[in-house]
Amino acid sequence: MVLRGETGGTGQSTLTCSYLKSLDIPRMENEDVIGNLVWQSEKVFQSAKLSYSEAENYLLECLGMANFAANPDAYNIKTLKGSFLETGRFDSEYYLPKYEDYIKLVHSYPNGYDLIGNICDIKDNNFTPFSGVQYKYIELANIGKSGEITGCDIQYGENLPTRARRLVHQGDVIVSSIEGSLDSCALVTDDYDGALCSTGFYVLQSHQHNPETLLTLFKSLPIQNLMKKGCSGTILTAISKSEFEKIPIPLICKEVQEEIAKHVQKSFELRKEAMQLLENAKLTVETVIENGGGNLLIYNGLQFSAFREWNQAVWLLFTEIGITSNIDVKAPIGSTYKKLSNSFLKSGRLDAEYYQPKYDYLFSELKRFKTKTIRQIATLSKSIEPGSDAYCEKGIPFIRVADLSKFGLSEPAVYLNKLEFKDTIRPQKDTILLSKDGSVGIAYKMEEPIDVITSGAIIHLNITDKDVLPDYLTLVLNSFVVKLQAERDAGGSIIQHWKPSEIEDVIIPILPLSEQVTISKMLQQSFTLRKESKRLLQEAIQIVETAIEEN
Repeated sequence: MVLRGETGGTGQSTLTCSYLKSLDIPRMENEDVIGNLVWQSEKVFQSAKLSYSEAENYLLECLGMANFAANPDAYNIKTLKGSFLETGRFDSEYYLPKYEDYIKLVHSYPNGYDLIGNICDIKDNNFTPFSGVQYKYIELANIGKSGEITGCDIQYGENLPTRARRLVHQGDVIVSSIEGSLDSCALVTDDYDGALCSTGFYVLQSHQHNPETLLTLFKSLPIQNLMKKGCSGTILTAISKSEFEKIPIPLICKEVQEEIAKHVQKSFELRKEAMQLLENAKLTVETVIENGGGNLLIYNGLQFSAFREWNQAVWLLFTEIGITSNIDVKAPIGSTYKKLSNSFLKSGRLDAEYYQPKYDYLFSELKRFKTKTIRQIATLSKSIEPGSDAYCEKGIPFIRVADLSKFGLSEPAVYLNKLEFKDTIRPQKDTILLSKDGSVGIAYKMEEPIDVITSGAIIHLNITDKDVLPDYLTLVLNSFVVKLQAERDAGGSIIQHWKPSEIEDVIIPILPLSEQVTISKMLQQSFTLRKESKRLLQEAIQIVETAIEEN
């Protein structure tokens, strides 16, 4: 309580070294007893960690993956004079050979090329919102994977964040400058004319390309990689304006631009029609899926058609600039080769990380075992996302991803109204909580029913397959076998998002029941020791607090 009083009163709690040095520590007669309890607690805790590690190692040994490792990265050799003096960059990522190949690809386009700085107007003047005026604010999270803006936050000017400073108009193309979200590019439609976007976007118009072609170019494999090459920084890496302007862009001929524009516009129209269907029926996507019926078929059909139209536009561009065959990226180590016709048109994913060889190797290893998807093993239930306005200081504990670990639930910082959320699902005994947003892939099995509510970023898994034990499935979910699949599915953005449909398709190796029982016993031993460690430490704390109060 003394420390809490010292740290209170400001936005972020801090303790100074001078205060800690001056802090009085009371002496007690039973210090030996307290010290012994703390020592025993730590000893038991280390035993708990060891038991868990043994369970993890046993699982990997059973799967024959104890020595599994991803391939090392490709390399390139450059002289210091020929690299730093020319670019001012020391980091090795900048000189990977694949980037040279992408530059050569753009330079070899028959119709020619030019730099972004020459063919695009970059609208980077800051706009100051007016107080009392409402604005639509577009963030990274509002950008769809097919170049559409999926929504916005409507706020009064005085309530907008300081990064809401870019004014956009119909026909602008916005391109993320932040590494990890470079593919967050979108075309501004009439719905968002006069909206604001984050300063993390470049706002572009071009006198050489129509907006649809410009959008498709920035989402293309070569330009995405060249943008990644230009990123620099420490904590939050981004591509600077000077690097961005130096990127070469192929000058697509007008006939192809017109064809690309037709497909992109059709894609946007179909997607808008699909969303209008939901709005007219006063339904959410989740409600449509739950209720089924004709609306579900129409909605899915429109979304699929929109997706196909978008892919056709991208395919036209790829065909035009000559990358529809195998992509020959010179990476002698850690490289993989995929035809776009057998990858992008199937998955809709362009990011190279999705096709890394380590994922292919993982799936080839899993083929040696009996496997099932999570869809075949368990049911998925999603909780709620009430918003910060619903947070209370007392009530039902509200568990967010930050409160979840593979070892349990920590005390949450916020609560929800008990009456208002009385019908919201609660985790039951053997329910597995699995994070799907932010820190994806954290799994914890509930030992008993508990009166808490989890956020919408945490999925509830309830096993329906008698051949799979809850403890075993939880360990597999926390192992790299599933971590790699989550990394593959949820990659490509600053805040990772693992879709429930992707979680359902995760492949789980099914060991014989006897092996699962052995693993479950190891895990139970680990959690028992962890509880004992916590009890001993709490006992020591109680002795100290009692002694201080009595004194």
